[in-house]
Amino acid sequence: MNDSTHITQTPVRFGPGNALVGMLTVPARRAPPAPAACLMFNMGANHRVGPRRINVKLAHALAARGVSSLRFDLGGVGDSEALDTAPDLQTRAVHSLQAAMDQCERTLGVHRFVLAGMCSGVEHAMSTAVTDTRVVALSLFDGFAFPQRRSRWERTLRRALAAPTHPSFPGKAWRWLRRHLLRSQAAKPLPGFFPDRRTTEENAVWFDATMQRLFERDVAMQLLYSGSLHVSDRGRDQLGAFRHAPFAPSLDYEFMREVDHTVCTAEGQLLFLEAVGDWVAERCLATGTGRRGTRRPATAAGTAHAMPTTWAAP
Repeated sequence: MNDSTHITQTPVRFGPGNALVGMLTVPARRAPPAPAACLMFNMGANHRVGPRRINVKLAHALAARGVSSLRFDLGGVGDSEALDTAPDLQTRAVHSLQAAMDQCERTLGVHRFVLAGMCSGVEHAMSTAVTDTRVVALSLFDGFAFPQRRSRWERTLRRALAAPTHPSFPGKAWRWLRRHLLRSQAAKPLPGFFPDRRTTEENAVWFDATMQRLFERDVAMQLLYSGSLHVSDRGRDQLGAFRHAPFAPSLDYEFMREVDHTVCTAEGQLLFLEAVGDWVAERCLATGTGRRGTRRPATAAGTAHAMPTTWAAP
């Protein structure tokens, strides 16, 4: 169906048994298609539209620049039915993303993909990129972070000072007590839906090995961190000891102080769409693959601001 003069949107079912549900967004103007497409998917149990419909807005922004995208629900989440019976969520997510790439190959004729992952979707995106060489770039928002002692203390102090004045404080305090002291059944995660919690050390080992493999394969990577989760950033704090790793210089890293984790504010959405839209479009429109492309210049405050762009209304 026609969404505007700039884009065409088509609901699709795909994957084995047509289990997966998504929305294909393509530029309406007749021009050579971009050689790569963008895939967007769930942030935790959120619907494929993303928090505050940010995936919809990103899809429209990309289409206005000539880039096609598919936003969809992973198997067993949102409108999608369970795709398979793999024992863990991570494997099922990889299978869903591979089915989405297969669908885009058939309908768009593209064979290279940029994955945009948020929060828990970061691990899904990284796992898929390691598994499938069709993935050439990753845009990752509020994923793995390894702040060291000074950063953790500063975050804890700022939150402790701000928490009592926040209107949500009483409710959150009560839920924390139930979860940590009362051990109530209601506070336990749904079995089989969320992955088992790993220690920080286990996460670090997995992150290091995976990033190194992606670096060796020349996969371009954008790492974005919100101001609400991480409070402050000096010298790539969220990478911790990994800021000295061999793969670190190749990363497009950005701390977005004005953006919160669920992109609630109008300013935060604009900054997010500029940062991700610029970066993803550059990778999708490039004739080559890998880490080539124009880097966004950073401001003194640590947040890069691109020139405003026009996208279709959500």
